[in-house]
Amino acid sequence: MTYVDLATSARAELSAASLDNAVAKTAGLLRDELDLEPGDRIGIDLPLHWQWAVWLGAASAVGAVLSPGGIDEDSEATLLVAAAGAEFDAPAGPETVLVSLHPLGLPEGITPPGQVDHALAARTHPDVFEPFDPPDPDAPLLDIDGRVLSAREAAALARDSRAARGVAPGRRLLLRDDRDMALAPFSLLLGLPGSVLLVRHADQGDVARVALEERASG
Repeated sequence: MTYVDLATSARAELSAASLDNAVAKTAGLLRDELDLEPGDRIGIDLPLHWQWAVWLGAASAVGAVLSPGGIDEDSEATLLVAAAGAEFDAPAGPETVLVSLHPLGLPEGITPPGQVDHALAARTHPDVFEPFDPPDPDAPLLDIDGRVLSAREAAALARDSRAARGVAPGRRLLLRDDRDMALAPFSLLLGLPGSVLLVRHADQGDVARVALEERASG
């Protein structure tokens, strides 16, 4: 997975092994430190970033349900996840995890009292996550505007979305934040063949040039 930010020229490359490592540490944080249980809901509000893949994989590993954009006073989430430095009104009750958008995932600034710095908290957990029970591919994984999808359904939708864009299995898929935020959660599912190029702030640079350089399409 490659991540580029056209507003800052930031760039990050993550191998499958690096991504697996980040997923395992985050899953360990969720289960062993934040006490999330299968079926618990995570309200998540992140821009297009490689951290999306980490949280999607971690939620799947622990059996939690991700609810994009689910940070509001009516949220039924057990846990809230937001970008570090973002302004939002966290409802009282659920714990809040702040996720670094630094290209390498480094800690950003001072974490407000009562909130969890994902970059610091996750690094103390093992590189390999062993679930108590194997993830159920038919259990709910994503709640997109009231449409609940299992991991199996989301993976099928991701494959269909790639095919509709003419991106064959094994080819490099381009996702850009000015067009693809609805597609991002599905296409970032771990285990799909090929690789992904994520372009943040796509309206502030030459996406066509980046796509050509990175040999990505879609």
